[in-house]
Amino acid sequence: MMVMQKIRHSKKKMRVPLIIMVIMLAVGLVGSFAIWSSPNVGGTAGNEIQPEEQIKNLQISIDSLEKDLEENPKDFSVVKSLADARYQQAGLYAQINDREKSMEVFAKGLENYLSALDYAPEDLNEKGRADIMVQAAFCASNSEQANVADALYQQAIELVPEDYTVFYNYVLFLAFYRQDSDRAKAEIDRYKALLPEGDERIAQADQLLEVIKALEEAAQEQENVGQTENTDESGEKDKGEE
Repeated sequence: MMVMQKIRHSKKKMRVPLIIMVIMLAVGLVGSFAIWSSPNVGGTAGNEIQPEEQIKNLQISIDSLEKDLEENPKDFSVVKSLADARYQQAGLYAQINDREKSMEVFAKGLENYLSALDYAPEDLNEKGRADIMVQAAFCASNSEQANVADALYQQAIELVPEDYTVFYNYVLFLAFYRQDSDRAKAEIDRYKALLPEGDERIAQADQLLEVIKALEEAAQEQENVGQTENTDESGEKDKGEE
């Protein structure tokens, strides 16, 4: 992986930006942790709508869906659509740095996704249920409910143990939200063990492992820099007292 080689051989000042770039390249699936795929609400090609306007447009949809839900409180399609709208809106609030509102809407989205699971039709397959669990887990992790998120990811994995999207999002959750690289690497080992030799997903999992290792190196480097700076400051203070 050429980018990872650049990280390892780059100068200290350049390593962190390169690692951030790798993370941004790595995170691109549903429920991504770093890159928001904002909804295109009523826009036309070449005419991007600002996040604030998208939030307002989504609120109109949310208000309408809530009215529909009052009439049909167990309608899976309505509940799922409401959850999706809130998922998108919460992401937009995060994009404009309104963390409090983002957390509030993510929490409501979580409730809707859990209701969608309760009211899911019998013919919804395991992959469909797992995808909803991943979206619910993302809402939970972004509303300070990490334990709920962890449990949802594990339930999704039980349903579709070889699904790359579920695995990928869970590893990112463990590495970035839990900051537990050991569990993240153990999950990668578990996933690879399920796959037949030569499966392309093994290489993808290895790339994800490289990202986690690079983050560990960056964290250690930052810690070392901090310790050096503290030592230098202490030395200067001692000289000043002399």
